[in-house]
Order: sequence, then structure tokens, then C-alpha cells
Amino acid sequence: MSYIRLERDADGIVELIFDQPGKSVNTMGNEYDEAMRAAVADLRTQVAAGGVSGVYVRSGKPGQFFAGGDIKQMLEMDLDPDSAERERMFAAMLETKRPLRQLETLGVPVVVGINGPALGGGFEIALACHHRIALAGVQVGLPEAQIGLMPGAGGVVRLTSLLGIQAALPLIAQGKRLKAEKALEMGLLDALAESEEAMHAQARAWIKANPEASQPWDREGFKLPGGSPKDKHRQDLQGFLFFGPSNVMAQTKGLMPAQQAIFACISDVARVDFDTAQKIESRYFMSLLLDQTARNMMLAFFVQMEALNRGASRPQGVQRRQVRKLGILGGGQMGSGIATVAAQKGIAVVVKDISLANAEKAKDYAELAYGKNRRVSEEQAAEYLNRIEVTDDYATLADCDLVIEAVFEDRGVKAAVTRDTEAVLAEGAVFASNTSALPITELADASSRPHNFIGMHFFSPAEKMPLVEIIRGRETSDETLALAFDFSQQLGKTPIVVQDAPGFFTTRVIGQTISQGAILVTEGINPVLIESAARDNGSPVGPLAAVDEISQETAYKNGLQAKADAEAQGKVWEDNAVSRLMDRMVNEWKRKGKRHGGGYYDYPEGSQKRIWPGFREHFAPDGWTEIPYQDIRDRLLYSQSLEAVRILEEGTITSIADGNIGSIMGIGFPPHTGGVFQFINAVGLQVFVDRARELAERYGDTFAPPALLVERARQGELFL
Repeated sequence: MSYIRLERDADGIVELIFDQPGKSVNTMGNEYDEAMRAAVADLRTQVAAGGVSGVYVRSGKPGQFFAGGDIKQMLEMDLDPDSAERERMFAAMLETKRPLRQLETLGVPVVVGINGPALGGGFEIALACHHRIALAGVQVGLPEAQIGLMPGAGGVVRLTSLLGIQAALPLIAQGKRLKAEKALEMGLLDALAESEEAMHAQARAWIKANPEASQPWDREGFKLPGGSPKDKHRQDLQGFLFFGPSNVMAQTKGLMPAQQAIFACISDVARVDFDTAQKIESRYFMSLLLDQTARNMMLAFFVQMEALNRGASRPQGVQRRQVRKLGILGGGQMGSGIATVAAQKGIAVVVKDISLANAEKAKDYAELAYGKNRRVSEEQAAEYLNRIEVTDDYATLADCDLVIEAVFEDRGVKAAVTRDTEAVLAEGAVFASNTSALPITELADASSRPHNFIGMHFFSPAEKMPLVEIIRGRETSDETLALAFDFSQQLGKTPIVVQDAPGFFTTRVIGQTISQGAILVTEGINPVLIESAARDNGSPVGPLAAVDEISQETAYKNGLQAKADAEAQGKVWEDNAVSRLMDRMVNEWKRKGKRHGGGYYDYPEGSQKRIWPGFREHFAPDGWTEIPYQDIRDRLLYSQSLEAVRILEEGTITSIADGNIGSIMGIGFPPHTGGVFQFINAVGLQVFVDRARELAERYGDTFAPPALLVERARQGELFL
């Protein structure tokens, strides 16, 4: 079977049908290039011979139109080709575009029927058609920017020509995926259909009714919608083009080359003819394809994310299940957030607290969250709220498939609610502890069925944060782990799986950068530089602001719990600079974090937060300590990746993909790096080891490279 079939009917309409052999979806790689060139050449011959009234482009795969470029093929490319190879690549890109340009200039109407997702290269094919019809509800768009790339098969040129500079830019630069209904409203689609049969009929009818169809940009007198850069009287557009690059640079800190390239490309293609614009687009696309950032993001957000979503970390051979009824212990912020998202996903929820008044707070939280969500109507909000039941009676949890405790990080409290809940639960029900650090195996000591006990670490706010860290205890069964994994996906979240150990993965990793922030403060480094270094690394917030959000008091109590746990196990606990600072912050200076009005920052009512001036008095009375700014930046990042390697070395995490995705989606590790392990790959293993040793000499053993890292560097074995 060939990739593309051409089927001509009695009315002279030729169907161009994509159906890549051996694949569940169609992709734009070498196989596509060869097939598309041959198919369009055949079409041109048929049109020249006469009798062709139009072309209908569609997919032969049920529910799937076209998935886009072959990312795995792109990842195999050399990042530093010689000049001859670069020119060969550039010529190949133009060859990929040529059939689409020939298709839209055949001289007969061309319609596309989109029966499933048309993202990236798939939508670029659709843009080369004169009329675009999609099934209601399918997704379309150009999401390449989300993996560090940009459209490279004419998408930038055609979308800019279709919508204009200002409308096209956010769609491309943000990589927006649009439901068909919204795409129709914005002019990206021309019509919707309720079924494939109706879509086929609409396509044929349009071809017959529009024999002279052509693209807007191929018609005489075409002008770019919204004006072109040549229109000096358009002050709004001129201002947009003048200030845009600096705004993009400020927003991305210069760390996201795709957004910079997309803005420049749109600005450039709007100044020239269509064919020249195609060449400009290819140059920009190639610059990104050969950039390390794109390599990082393609690996993390496409290859590794795809593996996670397919269930790479899920026990094999266990039947998938859905949670019909969820119990939540604790109506605080975390429990309320979980209830909010679960009810929105169609799950019946019971929130249990020590009093009805406390439990009722979960419904209040959910109501407020739905009200702030513009995509939730009043009717939908009422429907979701009706799914949330509140109670102060454990018996109400009896028929829950899964119960998640979200109570205080206190072993005694957690043990008590575990016993009381299991007393009413069915034998097969699963009990999950939402804890960020306490070992699951030890918490399971309070359970009469530890095989049904698991850790599910949600991140705050739970209704928004996309990750769930699932922690397997020593006796947790495959069936329990599978249900936790399935439930996380049921909520629309990405689950990673780790083995049990204090702090698990995410808490230990982010703990390193938070500790470095505290240590830098005690060294007399200006806190403004610490926070700026984190932002310049690409982190969403600095380590000092992060602790204030959690609260200094919570961090301090977690430290006390860790100390108590260590001493209970007969280990010697040594206070360090971090624990001593936390003690002084909470007990001596009463700096307990944001919700108390002060931590590392002051939070004046009605004013912007500002660094607490007391640091200068306590740690730098004679002036701030000076160290290289790059050292500050590297200490905040290297500490996290080194800790991730130690966790891998110990066996607490076994999947590189889980580590990369978990670090980005759970704790805000800079996404352009591809995650904690890919950051090491991108730096170069031996270069990373050498720099870590340099940092260790200056700033302590935290930066000493683990044996696993040293050995992999010696062998040239990447973290993949």
C-alpha cells in the first residue's frame, strides 16, 4: 500500500488520500516527501490532460488526519553540519514545500476534509488548500513553538497571509491548539461538518460551486490583512513591529529562540513576495532545527511526554480502570483543589473533614475556581458543584474507589485518618496519601492493607498544576499503582512514578535550589541577584520567593520532621546553614512567609513585594559579598541536576523521562533545558562534571559529581 492514493470519480474530482503504511497517524518525513512529490506530479499531469474538476484532500485513517513532522527523524540530525550539508538541508526543505505550492496553483479548486487532529505539518497541508472543512470538535493549529521549533512547510507564510501579522503572531509564537469551532470563528477554517459523510458531501459540493477557486495571495491586488510593514501610516502596526522584538526578548529572557525567530520571520515574510517568503521561512526553520534548545524541547515534550502518556511507567498487563467516586480527607487548599478538578472531570467527590463547616470550604473553593475560569459557564459550574458532597462522617466514604488524604504533614494525624477510613472502605478500595516528603512505606504502617496504599503527590494549586508524582511503597501492588496512574490521567494530569524514599524525587530536587538560595543569603550575596539569577536561568520564580509561597513556617516544620525521622532511625543529624537560617527566620525574626506578611520578602498591603531589608543588617553590614554572577546561576541549576543523578543512582527514580518531565512540570525547572537530566546532556557530560568539580572546590560537596555521572561521562553515555 502506498502512502498516498489518488482516486478519481465520475465528476472528475480526485481524492488525494493520506494513509501512511504501518503507522496509526500520518507524519511528514522522508516517506511523505517522496509520496507527495509523486502524487502532485500525477495530479498536474491529469489536470493538464483535462477532465479534473477539483481535488479533495483527506486522510484514510479513521479519526486521524495528519500528525505533523517526524520529530524522531529530526532528533537524529547532526546539530553542527558543515556548510555543504546545510545547503543540502535547505534545498530539501524547499523541495518539501514545492508540492504544496504546486497543489494550491493547480488551476482547479482544492478542498481539505479534516477528520481528526491537524497539528503542525498537518495544518500546514490544510492551509495550502482553498477551502478547509473540519469535523466539529477536532483540534487544529501550529504548535511547533511548544517544542522549540516553528512551522517549516509554509505555515508561517500562509497563516500570515491569511490573517495578517498581528493575528498570526500569537497563534504561531504560542503554539496554540484550537478547537474547530474557534478556528472557524477566527478564519482558519471555512466550514464544519457533523460527520465524515457530511464532510465528503460538502467538499464535493464546494468544488462544483467554485471552479475558479484560488488562494487569496495568488489573486491580483492582494493586500496583507491588517496592513504590511510598508504601510508607514499604520502607527499601531509600526509600533508592534518596533517594540515586538524587545518585548519577546524580555518575556523569554533570550532563552527561547523559537519565539524570537517566529517574530522575525513573520516580520520579514510580510515584506516580500510569496516565493521569497517561503525561502525566508526555511532559513529561520533550519536555524531552530540546528539549535540545542529545540533538541532539548523535542526530546522532553514530544518523545518523553508521549512515552509517559502511553503509560511507559504504568505496570503492564493490568486492566485500565476509572474512578467513579473519589473521597478526599481534608477541605484545605490541596484537598479543595483536587475536588475541584475531579468534579470537573465528571467524578463524584466526597470531601470529609472534622466538621461540616471545614468540609464546606472545599465547595466554596471550587465555586470560586469555576467562577474565575472563563471556559466554565454558570450551568457547567452548577453541574460540577453538584458532584461535590461534603461530610464529617467517615461512613459517607464507604463506596469510594479511591480516597486521598490531604491532611497536615503530621505522621500521627495521617495514621489516624488512615485507620478510620479503612474501617469503612470496601476491601478493594485504594488509599492514597498526598504528601510531599514523608516516606510512604512508613505511612503504610498504619494501614491494614498496605498493598492498597500509595503516595500521590499533587502540586499546588492542584486544579491547575499538570503533574502528579506517584510514590510506590514497599508493599504497594501493581493494581494499586495502575489505578493511581489511570486516575491521574483521568484528571488530565501527567503522572510520573518514583520509588519510596524521604522527599521522593521532586521535593528533593527543588530542595537543592531552595537550599542554595538560603546558603547564598547567609554568604552575604545580594538577594536581588539570587532571584534575578533564577529568572535568567528560565525558572518561573526565584528560590526565595518559592519558599515564601510555601511559607517559611512550613519549610521549618518539614525540617524538624526530617530531623526527628533521622534521629528515630539512629542517624546523626547535623544542623546546617539552611536549618539555622530557617530557625532564625521563624522563631527570632518572625518571618514566616507570604501569608504571614513577611518572609524573604515584605508584602506591603496594596504595594509590590520587596526583599526584606533585614538581610543587609544581618548578613552584609559591611556590603554585599561579590561572587561571579554565573556561579550564582550555576549553583541554582547544577545543584538540582546533581541531586537528580544521586536519586537515579539510589534507584528512587528509574525513568529519565519521568525525571525530566517531573522537574519541568512539577517544580519549574527551566523548560528550554529539557529537564534535569537533559540539561546535563546538553551541557556535555564531561563539561558538566568539570564545572561541578569547580563549583565543589568553591562552594562545597553539594556539587561533587556522583560516581554514576562520572562513569557516564567517561563512557560518553547520555541520560536517555
